[in-house]
Formats: sequence, structure tokens, C-alpha cells
Amino acid sequence: MDNLPQELINRIVWFTERYPGQDKWYPAIGQSFGLAELPSQFPRLAILNRLWKEAVETITFRHLGIKSDDLDTLQSIVTGNRRKYLAKISYTVLLPEYSYEACARVESRDEQRLNDEAFTKGIYDLFAALKTWEDDAVSPTDYRISGPKWGELSYDIAIGKRIDILYHRWEKSRLHFLKPDMLPVLSNVQHLNIDGDSSRELVPRIAPDLAMSLPNLRNVEWVFQDCDAQSADESSDDDSLGSDSDEEPYNSTATSPQVRSANRVAFADALRKVTFKSRSSACITFYHNYPTDQRRTGPSILPSMLTYDPFSATLRTFSQNLTALTLSAYVDSTLFWPSPDEENAVLPTWPHLKTLDITFDMVTPSGDWYFTGTRPPDHEDDDVARGIVGDAEREYCYMDYRVHPDPDTFDPFLAAFAKAVANMPVLEYFMLTSELSGATGKFHISYHAPGKKAEWGDEDPEDFRCRRVYYACEVGKVWVPEPETAQGLRGAGSEKFGGEVIERYLRSLYY
Repeated sequence: MDNLPQELINRIVWFTERYPGQDKWYPAIGQSFGLAELPSQFPRLAILNRLWKEAVETITFRHLGIKSDDLDTLQSIVTGNRRKYLAKISYTVLLPEYSYEACARVESRDEQRLNDEAFTKGIYDLFAALKTWEDDAVSPTDYRISGPKWGELSYDIAIGKRIDILYHRWEKSRLHFLKPDMLPVLSNVQHLNIDGDSSRELVPRIAPDLAMSLPNLRNVEWVFQDCDAQSADESSDDDSLGSDSDEEPYNSTATSPQVRSANRVAFADALRKVTFKSRSSACITFYHNYPTDQRRTGPSILPSMLTYDPFSATLRTFSQNLTALTLSAYVDSTLFWPSPDEENAVLPTWPHLKTLDITFDMVTPSGDWYFTGTRPPDHEDDDVARGIVGDAEREYCYMDYRVHPDPDTFDPFLAAFAKAVANMPVLEYFMLTSELSGATGKFHISYHAPGKKAEWGDEDPEDFRCRRVYYACEVGKVWVPEPETAQGLRGAGSEKFGGEVIERYLRSLYY
């Protein structure tokens, strides 16, 4: 055993159970998934000799979960080769403590500023600590070993919270990152995962602000909120909740149309400054909802004086350097093709894009609907608040009658998508989805390259040998794509793969 090479010992430890009955290893610090009370198998291996200790540490130091008050410990413990083994940091920023009396009122302007300052300091301290590792010429990407995502340093960023308080205290607050230009540049980080939709919401522009200091990012996963909420000047239903300040909260999350628009524009402005390495990937979610009363037109979240959505337009430019994009958000056609009103717009091309998965809301950023249907008749017993037409047992209600693409809004959207597809020469897969409400299910249009098995739509074992375009929607009765648009979609992948294309109309999917 003493003569085994280090690489072989590493592989043996890789397949060793971390805990009894567990056939996969898990991260070491703060990530035991309820197994911490079980005796680990690793300590007895680590004490055999230096080689076995080294092999165990390739796993136990691969993924560290730390808090912002643990950075000194991180610096003192993660030294030498342990820095080379580190592939992922799950980082939690702790915000200032407050008294139990404060739990009965919403946060004041001063408290919100203190939270922003604490959040900013926590992120800056992490970057500063890791910058010293680069200055010491130690790179996590220097080390290579078989296994998932080894040699790739990534961040998961979360917010620490006390579980003994009412969420109403911070529901109108949103954390900001201050002075992003002061962050040190970290060249070794390849992944950035930010969940801004936790109990403490983050301003979306935090993601591109951090990305500007990470020039070698290869993959990002960003989640933020983009929904209507109670306006800042509305009082809570709970009379016990109050504020210790008569001033308007300076970073309110009261997502009125104006605030939502400003957040989207700020995100776009920051994203325009970010340049990813070619052949990177992005998964971006802006959680969204639509009015439950489908008779009503939604509020516009377009900036005043603009006829197009700059959020969508910026994502179009951003995506042209990617190999994969997954996006869920309110978007318009400028996500795919420039608006005539865009200044200095150039014809887009996606030379490396292989996979594209877009989930779009039923409502456009301008507030119109992408879908239409037979409006239920009014009834004397209508309960508008609940979205019910008369008796709940009736066939229709105001919540889910929009089941067909609206030619006035959806056709231009899909036409822009088809034009974009023609400029994606290596595309192997796309999915265009809208999550319709009610029993109609989801609206899907998908493309699959030869050799790419479809999750639904293939009917013959030989189908996967061809290019395929599948429609899962109520088609043939109310809506079919315009001939030019359909021809553009059938051309997906033709430059690379050629050959026959199968076009198939399916029933709507509900799952």
C-alpha cells in the first residue's frame, strides 16, 4: 500500500463511502445534508499516512460552505495544496443583528443602508481573501482529477437570516451591492451562482456587477425576482407592523412597474459591460407571474419613451458569445432580433450557440398578451377578486381562457425568433415555452438535431436521425405559424446537418 502512486490512492478514496450506507461523497463543511451525526469513513483513512491524508483532502476541501465571519478561519485552514483542491465555495453573508423589538416593524432607511454595507463588505472581504491566493501564485485550476467539475472554482452566494423573525420586516427591502468598481479582479473563478430570490431579495444588477471582476467566467446561474408586489406606500394588513421612520424606504422592493423597469434597465446597463469568454453558458431566471384576471392588460415595464425592451435587447447581445443559454423572463422580440428603433444595432449572429431554452411569460414587457382566446361572458355572480365567472362549476373562468397565440403580438415575436435561428449555424436544440395557466398545459415549440433524442414528439425509432421541429399547442384551429416563419424554423440546423426535417403538431403538454 505504501508504494501505490498518489493518483491511484486518490481514485480509491473517491469511491469510498463518506458515511455508512452513502455511496456518494458530499462536501465537508456545512454541507453534510443531515449526515453529520454519522461517523465519517474518511478520518481513519486520513491517518494512515501522508498520501492517504492528501487523497482525503482532495474531497473534503473540494466544496466549502462558509459564512462571512469565517474568512479568517478559511485563510488559516485552507493553505498549500488544499487551495488547489478547492473547486466550490458556498458563501453566506451575515447581515447585522437586531433586537427582538425590531421584529415588530419594517426596516428603516438606516437599517437598509447598514444591510447594504454589510453585504458589500462580506462580498469584498471574500474577493480580497481569494485575491491573496492568486498573488501567492496558487490557482484552484492547477489541479486536475477525474470527477464532476474538478478544477473549476465557483461561488454560491446566499444571505444569512434569522429564523425567529417575521418576513414582513424585510419584504419591502432589497439588498444592493455598493461600489463594485472597488472589487479586486479574480482570474481563477469560472462559475458564479447567485440566488437573489431568497427571503432577502437582491437587486438583479448585483450579478453583472460581480461578473465584471471575474474575467474568466465560463458559466453563470442567476435567479432574481421580477413580479408585482405590494407598493411601498401601502400599509400592511397587520397593524402590528410599523416603521420607525416616516421616510420612504430608499431601496424598497415594492415592485411597482416603475421600480421593476428601473431594476431591469440597471441589470441591462451593467450586463453590457460584461464580456464572457467565448463558448460560455448562462442560466438566468427572472421569476415572473401574470395577472390572474386575464381580461386585464398588464402594466408596461418599458422605460418611458422606448418602444422596445432594453432588458431583452441587452440579453440578445450578451448571448451571442455563448454556447448555451437558458432564460426565463418577461421578454419581447428584441431578445432575438433588433428593433428598428434601436440605435447602432448590428445584425446578430450566434456562431457558437448549441442549445437555447427560452421560457417567456404570457404577458409582454409592454403589458399586452401574447395569447388570446374566447373571453367568458360576464355574469351577475362574477367574483372578480377570485377570477371566477359566476358559479365555480362553470366551464370558463377569467384565469385561463387565453390558450391560443395572438397573431398581433405572438406572430412578430416568433418571426424574430425564426430569423435568429437562421443565424445559429451550429444549433442542436431549442425550446420555446410559455407556461399557460389552467388545463391547457404548456405551449412549446422545439427543435432537435439528428442524434438528439426528444423528450416528447418522436414517434418512430428512426425519427432521431432527422432534424425535427415539434409544436405542442392548440394549432390547426385558431393559430398556425406564418408560412415564412414556419419555413425559418424548419431551417434550424440545415447548414450543419442538412437532410430531411420532420415537422409535427402535437397536443399541448400538461405537466
